[in-house]
Amino acid sequence: MIFTEKTLSEVMEILRKRGYTEDFNLLEEHISYKEGGEKVNITDIVIDKVYRFTGLNDLDDEATLYAMRNTRDGALGVFVNGYSIYSDPRANKILSQIPIQEIDEDDGAAHK
Repeated sequence: MIFTEKTLSEVMEILRKRGYTEDFNLLEEHISYKEGGEKVNITDIVIDKVYRFTGLNDLDDEATLYAMRNTRDGALGVFVNGYSIYSDPRANKILSQIPIQEIDEDDGAAHK
């Protein structure tokens, strides 16, 4: 997990430029990013990076950003969940099923 001083929107923009353009949203017990909400097999999704944002001034700003990819079609996207008591229990359940294959390397998105 990468802790960053950048804002959520700054890191999302960096990831978008890296090709993470899909918006992975929860749909029942699957993740959907395709128009029309076509269900995606959860076993095809892998988490590439996890970014943690702390709410220094406001606890409502605490969030976790997941950079994800679909190994079947190569689609890259992001998913945002709250943190701690602000996290979505349905999202937590699904996220716990997705493997994290995070590479421990310096990531320019994590630094100011």
